Amino acid sequence: MLKFMKYEIRGTYRFILGVLVLAFILITGIYYYVTKGNSAGGNIFIGLSVLLLFGIALVTFLYIVGSFRKELYEDTGYLTFTLPLTGNQIVASKLIVALLWFFLLGLMLALYNLLMLRFFVRIDFSIIAWLQTLRHFLTNRQAVALILGAVIFGISLLLLIYFSITLSRVTFRNKKIGNFWFIIFLVLSALLSYGQMKVAAFVPYYLDLTTLNIGTLASMDILHMTIEQGAITITSSQYINLAVLLYKIIVIIALFLGTGFLIERKIDL
Repeated sequence: MLKFMKYEIRGTYRFILGVLVLAFILITGIYYYVTKGNSAGGNIFIGLSVLLLFGIALVTFLYIVGSFRKELYEDTGYLTFTLPLTGNQIVASKLIVALLWFFLLGLMLALYNLLMLRFFVRIDFSIIAWLQTLRHFLTNRQAVALILGAVIFGISLLLLIYFSITLSRVTFRNKKIGNFWFIIFLVLSALLSYGQMKVAAFVPYYLDLTTLNIGTLASMDILHMTIEQGAITITSSQYINLAVLLYKIIVIIALFLGTGFLIERKIDL
């Protein structure tokens, strides 16, 4: 499994490096023109650079996700499926590498922006001071909850995409209609979101991260709107619906095992 992960990293790192270099150039140009002052050419460059950065983010996401699709729809899959790996190991390897790239990209871009702030804006920025300021708005528990929430969201999104791609490959043997997975993804996303709303409505109990008390939003005197009123329950990072959290974990496990099972037992290259 580790060898497969190394092979996956070697196959994608050049693209990631190219993305970082291009993003660094665009970000540097944006800071330069912002601090230089208003000019027609500078404003055009800033606008185009922002659009390009969004485009780069989308292309990078599709590229990383596409590495999984290649295993099922292109000739590289023949080599992968001859390896002594189970379906779950293949899915886990792809998932870990994808999360690693997203984390490294986010970290590098954040650090580079801090560097540009110090160079162009000339501000005395201290990460320690920034973290201390952040603690006035977020407790340690809330910060951990936000990080875990982001990780759970990222894992569930990737696994749902992997499952949709695999299900499309199993259902429609014709490789020419491989993009049908996106429709499956949209349908499954809607169904899972609907299920999550129903779970939140049926078990409306939340954990208050400040006091560690469990109760309904009404009992905690929190402004909210219920599912029956036509909207999703609205809460802050201070409150976690325990049933929804369990629901998300079960969905992640089901998507992971389901994708691994389909790859191992149902894929016919």
